[in-house]
Amino acid sequence: MGIYYPHLSRNPESENIKIMNRAKNPSSTKNQIFIAVIALIIGQIFWGTSYLFSEYALKVFPPATLVSIRLFIAALILGIIALCTGKIVKIPWKTYRWFLLAAFCEPFVYFLCEAMALQRLSSMVTSVILSFIPLLTPLLTYYFLREKITVKSLVGIVISIVGVLMVIIEKGRFAVDFFGVVLLFVAMVAAVGYTLVIRMVPDEYNTLCVVFYMFCTALIFFIPTSLLTEWDEISTLVALPSKELCDALLAIVALAITASCVAFLFYSYGVRVIGPNKASVFNNIQPAVTALFAWLLFDTPMTWVKVVGIAVLIFGMFVAQKK
Repeated sequence: MGIYYPHLSRNPESENIKIMNRAKNPSSTKNQIFIAVIALIIGQIFWGTSYLFSEYALKVFPPATLVSIRLFIAALILGIIALCTGKIVKIPWKTYRWFLLAAFCEPFVYFLCEAMALQRLSSMVTSVILSFIPLLTPLLTYYFLREKITVKSLVGIVISIVGVLMVIIEKGRFAVDFFGVVLLFVAMVAAVGYTLVIRMVPDEYNTLCVVFYMFCTALIFFIPTSLLTEWDEISTLVALPSKELCDALLAIVALAITASCVAFLFYSYGVRVIGPNKASVFNNIQPAVTALFAWLLFDTPMTWVKVVGIAVLIFGMFVAQKK
């Protein structure tokens, strides 16, 4: 996480320390903390419902085209905000090459695999599986960077895997499309790859600037992919009923504004006020948000096993992140 940006910091160690120091500042009043909590909850609601918007829009638009439109709108909005606030800075090529590699991992591979998976899986299952990203990160950072992984993290990962299996397995077999699950696994690896690569970007670049450049760079990959692989589908869009096309476009605009812009800005504010460790815990409610809205709005069937599975997954995520 939809766009899901739990890893907004480029260099987690140094930037998180700076943000935590700010969070300890007495100027962070109770009102600020209350507003930050509300902002974080709203951000998670937007990210959780983004899977539903994507699932709806994919009935009309092919995956790469959908994400291209979404990123273009989001980049335009964030670019205007960044220009008005003076957050845009020039980036030399020796640094931009890391942006290029990071943007290939996420948004390109991540969003493309997520969108393709949503054509095969429900929004609820997609959200549940992708919520595993924060737990997969410690395993891969240990393998590639030899960063320490705690026993609590391992226990939390095992518990969360049990929760995921309860959601996707029924009567001893996969109740979901296996290739869709594979696509989500590739998306998760891409998200962790982004986290590893983005550490090469110097701390001097603010988060808003980084995400704006990421979106713009990702369009370099998305637009050719869309035109080369989906042109036949794009050319048939004009023949669709105008209402169907407009509704799908509105869903994409809603995605760009809520999930890619507002949720990102709200999450950034929450991190700045209460610190990254406390803010990251709010990511754990995302699968529950998706499941609740899928059930309320689209009558997605919810068995007790799936409800318990989501609860087990969230519990495992809390165990893994508990300090």
